[in-house]
Amino acid sequence: MILNIYTIIMLFIAIVSLSLGGFLLSLTLKAIITFNTFVPLESKTKYEQKGYLIFLLGCVVIFIRMLAWPWFYFMLQSFVPEVPGAMCIFGVTRIMPSTVTFLQIIKPVSFFFMGGWIFCYYVDKAHPTSPLTRKILLFLLPICTLLFIDSGTDIYYILFMKPLVSVSCCATFFDVPLRPSAMIPQAIFGKNFDTALFFLYYFINIVLVIFLFLTLSNKWKSLLHLSDKILLYIQSGIGLINIPVVVLSFMEVIAPKLMQLPFHHCLYCFIGNGIVPDAPLMLGLFIIGTFSIGWIGILRYICKNSAAKQVTDIFVKRVNSLSVFCLLTSLIMVTIHLVLT
Repeated sequence: MILNIYTIIMLFIAIVSLSLGGFLLSLTLKAIITFNTFVPLESKTKYEQKGYLIFLLGCVVIFIRMLAWPWFYFMLQSFVPEVPGAMCIFGVTRIMPSTVTFLQIIKPVSFFFMGGWIFCYYVDKAHPTSPLTRKILLFLLPICTLLFIDSGTDIYYILFMKPLVSVSCCATFFDVPLRPSAMIPQAIFGKNFDTALFFLYYFINIVLVIFLFLTLSNKWKSLLHLSDKILLYIQSGIGLINIPVVVLSFMEVIAPKLMQLPFHHCLYCFIGNGIVPDAPLMLGLFIIGTFSIGWIGILRYICKNSAAKQVTDIFVKRVNSLSVFCLLTSLIMVTIHLVLT
């Protein structure tokens, strides 16, 4: 175990999450079992107070777990000087690689679904009759499951992470000719794939932003004869395609140029070595912008066929605007850096 301020805070977050999460799960199960759409007037105040406690506790626990994702990388960065041979976070991930890989998958998954729950909760809260209460309570069950898995794995990793062996430099993985990030686009675009990949990065992001703008404009939707469902499918499809395109573009083209290390393709170095101080913000905005498209889908699914349709449409537009802002800002930041480099 490596003991520093980052591991202490991470361990505290995990223990608090598990404790509050267990209490939240028990309250949620009781509320679902005893749920009644028609509550007697004399019991209504008590019933509302109980529901308020559950949702307040849910918001607190979920907010804590969402913060745990970026803090996880701060913790890994703090381990770099403690691991023999590590030059960046990649070296740290070579110790207990299966656990670290699992954590790097479960954390964005948890962040995504927890963020979706938060938006659904605020839709229900904004409506005077709270028509989505039962659905939101049911949605809390998989959220609690993710919370337990994520927090428990955090505790396991922190307690058993011991840098007993020397690890290899990230260049031995990211800078070799047969690295996956180069072989995949090379198989599609040919030997000189850099230009095509760079063009595709801008093309897909601009198209995605245009479709997100269309969703905000009823005039353009009517002119193009596109329903909200069709637009959501198009946005979701483009957003899914955009994820590997952005990752490969950053690894192969953007990160090496911005770091001014043309043969180095490590995203961990790009984020953590300080050469590009706002690199985490660029990628963070892209993540939030992409997740927002998925959050729109969650809102549409959870809130369909309910009395909250009007409120849902308002929140969908807000999340849509958030997606536009984040994706466009990330694109502009990359462009400014490339122009100035």
